[in-house]
Amino acid sequence: MARNPEQTRQLIIEKALPIFNTKGYNAASISDITSATGITKGAIYGNFKNKDEVATAAFELGVEIVATAIAKRVRAQQTAPDKLRAIMDFYEEYLKEPPIPGGCPVLNSSIEADDNLPFLRSRVIRSIALLKDSVMKIINRGILEGQVKRDVDVEEFTNFFYSTIEGAISVSRIEGDTRSYDFVKRFVQKQINEISI
Repeated sequence: MARNPEQTRQLIIEKALPIFNTKGYNAASISDITSATGITKGAIYGNFKNKDEVATAAFELGVEIVATAIAKRVRAQQTAPDKLRAIMDFYEEYLKEPPIPGGCPVLNSSIEADDNLPFLRSRVIRSIALLKDSVMKIINRGILEGQVKRDVDVEEFTNFFYSTIEGAISVSRIEGDTRSYDFVKRFVQKQINEISI
């Protein structure tokens, strides 16, 4: 059955995402994508100007998948502290069974894009900012609704929360088990309890 151009483009992005996320930008090739999709290089370049554009679209899909899954967990909770715990639980499960092969696309791309891929680095920075902003909104709303102490430094706690989780994910993935994340989760849980009313 023939695909329309939008379906072809979407297929390329969906198949490219796990390739870039597991191999990294430099190791992933257009040939890998043609093998995964059954689509010719000509068709890929008919939909994307170059490999950078494919990688960018794949990264953005990965971020959307993760952000949507987190948002669903957060919406299911009633209080700000429980919403923060839900984010931690999400990443704990993500470590064990990631919805995207290769793990967190923001973490993976931030390491590779730091110095070498300016076109991707800007998108990683924007994604991190959006995730932090979501945490800040949770805490600020918790303060307004009397669930979080008013003297909490929201920006400081947000940066601690996000950076600690991302660091624990990275270490746990390198070590090949969840022990480091488990230790960090217990510590961050105590911090959440301390700011809670």
